[in-house]
Amino acid sequence: MALDFIAGCLGGCAGVLVGHPLDTVKVCLQTQDAKNPRYNGTVHCLRSIVGTQGFRGIYKGVSSPLAGVAGINAIVFGVYRNTQKRMPNPDSLLAHAYAGAASGFIQSFICSPMELAKSVMQIGNTSSKDPLDCLKSIYRKKGLRGIYRGLSMTMLRDVPAFSSYFITFELITRRNDNLPISTFSMLLGGGLAGVTSWVIPYPVDVIKTRLQTDGISATKYANAYDCLTKSVKGDGVSCLYKGIWPTVIRAFPVNAATFTVVTWSMNLFNNVTISPETILNNSELLLTAYIDVVVLNSVEQALIAIL
Repeated sequence: MALDFIAGCLGGCAGVLVGHPLDTVKVCLQTQDAKNPRYNGTVHCLRSIVGTQGFRGIYKGVSSPLAGVAGINAIVFGVYRNTQKRMPNPDSLLAHAYAGAASGFIQSFICSPMELAKSVMQIGNTSSKDPLDCLKSIYRKKGLRGIYRGLSMTMLRDVPAFSSYFITFELITRRNDNLPISTFSMLLGGGLAGVTSWVIPYPVDVIKTRLQTDGISATKYANAYDCLTKSVKGDGVSCLYKGIWPTVIRAFPVNAATFTVVTWSMNLFNNVTISPETILNNSELLLTAYIDVVVLNSVEQALIAIL
């Protein structure tokens, strides 16, 4: 459990830092007025934010997911691994599906208020100076119910999302021999797992975001169903897929980084001790880790260049 926690923390931090700029774009596109849109697409939104607010603007609200990444990833990977091990057939895809669904359900209780603060900060719908101050402000006005606004939609999104997340990674990286997973398989499996886990429940995420970023003092959505009907009636069915492209683009490098760093960490913890002699004997493993870092950095730089 301790190794899952540490590996999850490292992988989660890597994922947050790589993907937060495009998450900001996603939230801004999801919440803008369809009749009078402020942005006409992913690239325009990203350039507008950087142009008016600098690079600091695309990292608005990052402290909230970064601060909570330790708890979230401890839960996700800890619950996943322990649930999987306790299944009748731990290596079956069904076991991975159930374990992923369980991790998604449990972590949503922490993720929901974090995403609430992050989303409100990203669209500038608050005078709060940071995510914690934002949550305090919401609590003073709406109480605990306000803090957990959108919890049911977070659960509805995360249960199928994490189930498909771990199944996809397992399918792509599963081997019939005892050889270690290659770096390419880690990156590809993690990236496609992230894309799959977002595409499937994406409309639910749109409703969750709209519900959570609704006015703190005066709300126009009574609940998730009311938000869904009003959104579709006012903006059309297409509104349920607003911001999907930055989400998909972001999902690949973020989850490629997350799964790769988690896998590296677990391999290093399981195979390398603090003994200098052991470190020298594992020089090939360390060299592979170095090459992997270079690969990840190249992927990130390529994404930045494209955008």
